[in-house]
Amino acid sequence: MSSLDDISTCGDGGKEAEIPSKKVSTSCDQKVEHCNKDGVLSNNTSAIDVVAEGISGVGISNDDGLIPDDDLFKDPPPKEECQICMQPMPFYTNSNGMRGAQPMYQPCCGKSICSGCMVSSIGEMKEGNIKQLCPFCRIPMIRSTKEYVMRVKKRMKLNDAEAFCFLGLAYKDGDYGLPQDHRKEFELLNRAAELGSINAHHYLSRTYYYGEGVEKDEEKALHQYKLAAIGGHEGARHCLGMWEGKNGNMELACKHFMIAARSGFDDSLKKVGEGYKAGFVTKDDYAKTLRAYQVSMNEMKNEQRATAEVTIGYNGP
Repeated sequence: MSSLDDISTCGDGGKEAEIPSKKVSTSCDQKVEHCNKDGVLSNNTSAIDVVAEGISGVGISNDDGLIPDDDLFKDPPPKEECQICMQPMPFYTNSNGMRGAQPMYQPCCGKSICSGCMVSSIGEMKEGNIKQLCPFCRIPMIRSTKEYVMRVKKRMKLNDAEAFCFLGLAYKDGDYGLPQDHRKEFELLNRAAELGSINAHHYLSRTYYYGEGVEKDEEKALHQYKLAAIGGHEGARHCLGMWEGKNGNMELACKHFMIAARSGFDDSLKKVGEGYKAGFVTKDDYAKTLRAYQVSMNEMKNEQRATAEVTIGYNGP
């Protein structure tokens, strides 16, 4: 098997596989369960500050059984919708597409809100037009990184998969006042994956490839990419296409690219076009992919997201 080095960053840049030529014609007021009767998050943090520190006892499961092609290449599930505008959001955005639709995790309620709605809400807050409250659960907005981590740990007590994923990524880079700790990163991402986080599967693939907090293993990295792709992760699906392309399996590569492109992933659409020119994608499949791509993109567009797309320096809460 060829190295994953050139494709492990396929969603973030890096080298791309060349496609050889083939000589063939062919806003609400809803409260959340962990709020008190006034909808205000409790500040009592006793007994929860050690949640992340005690995660090392979690059993690490790595079921690397073969995934049938019928499962791997089936249509992905519907995208998660923003809880404010109710429009679909991608799991992953590449350099050219839909950054305004990026989901922003809210640890007060565990909901995901698109960056378009968050940028719009924050703008209204700065103008004094609305109170500084979460657009979904109406809890006061977070004012510090320490408070953000505190709320994430509260969500972990409720087995919130994305809370585990978020904290794992914080340990990965040493963000939010936490030390860089790849072992904790791996353990938290693994728990998030066990709880159903597709994003966690995607990031686990990278921990296995780079050997961050776990023994380096390209086969397990590939397996995690597959699990993420089955769950609808466009970036992971594109990486699978790059993986197959590096190994010369161009028909399989183009299958992955077409699935990701139909979900609105720009880089994959470009690869489908290359595959069509090289004879690996039929004219009918290319046309269907183009139509599905446009439908997906239209479903994810709105005015707030277009504004967020060009907002400088906005990186979430």
